[in-house]
Amino acid sequence: MYKMASRKLYTFNLKIDKYGPVYNLIRGVWEQRVSRVGFYILLGIIVFSLIGVFYTPYNPSATNFPRDLPPSPQHLLGTDDYGHDIFSQLLVGGFPVIGVGFAVGLIGTLIAILIGVTAGLYAETIIDRILSAITQIFLIIPGILIIELIGAYLGALQFKLGYITILLTLSLTGWAWGARVLRSLVLSLRRREYILSSDLIGESKLSVIFNQIIPNNLPFIASNFFFTAIYGIAGFTFIYYFGLGSLTQVNWGTMLYWSLGGEAYLRGLWWWYIPPGLMIGLVAFSFALINIGIDRVANPRLRIWDVKKYMKKIEKTKEKEEVMTR
Repeated sequence: MYKMASRKLYTFNLKIDKYGPVYNLIRGVWEQRVSRVGFYILLGIIVFSLIGVFYTPYNPSATNFPRDLPPSPQHLLGTDDYGHDIFSQLLVGGFPVIGVGFAVGLIGTLIAILIGVTAGLYAETIIDRILSAITQIFLIIPGILIIELIGAYLGALQFKLGYITILLTLSLTGWAWGARVLRSLVLSLRRREYILSSDLIGESKLSVIFNQIIPNNLPFIASNFFFTAIYGIAGFTFIYYFGLGSLTQVNWGTMLYWSLGGEAYLRGLWWWYIPPGLMIGLVAFSFALINIGIDRVANPRLRIWDVKKYMKKIEKTKEKEEVMTR
């Protein structure tokens, strides 16, 4: 009996059931209208970008078209100063931006969880001091500055930043804020009775992390993912907009860079710079809307309920109770 009980103490359950914290978070966010709008916008942009992976009307690198053509049935978004079809470039250029943004959000959030939770659990120890010092360094030094230094160094070596280098650099510079907040959240949870009782009965640290700490901080973790993803998209666009990345790669950032070099704004070529800028803004806007829904789920004071929807639910439950009583 003792062996069976001790084994049970040192196991942790990652199963996502219908009444678990992950399900409740997804359901609560989906019930917020503002979050659904954000999901629909993001889904539309992802589908648009995936189409560009498999199909484009023209070769996005081809330069055999007339220059500076306005939008027309043949070229839906016209052509640029180099004879590229802008709509084809817009289709192809979305997948790298969104892919790097999501990857940065995922890697940065995992690093924040690892460092923040560890520092919180081992508070006021040498581990906490070392991790907190590293976090403070990354909070003080801007990530964009590190990227500029790396880009300038590689540029001197005649080497441009690629997608993998940019992804890793943004991920390693975008976790500090989330780790610092997670550490403070874990410090507050450590004083709760159910955490103290878990320590008293000998429950393992991993079990406490996966069964208590992470489920209770899921709204912040999800919010931090979207916040870090926005940082990744903004940093990725910044790198290519200022010519630090490889300009032979077609993405929304390089489109803005070439429009800046071609003085599209001064020449009135709005179809060259507005579409990529609008797509980047829509991605960030959709992330912001989803984050609003997550904040409303985490903070009941911000929650806005659909009164008609819940009145219908109450009426249905009353009807069921009347049928049962009969």
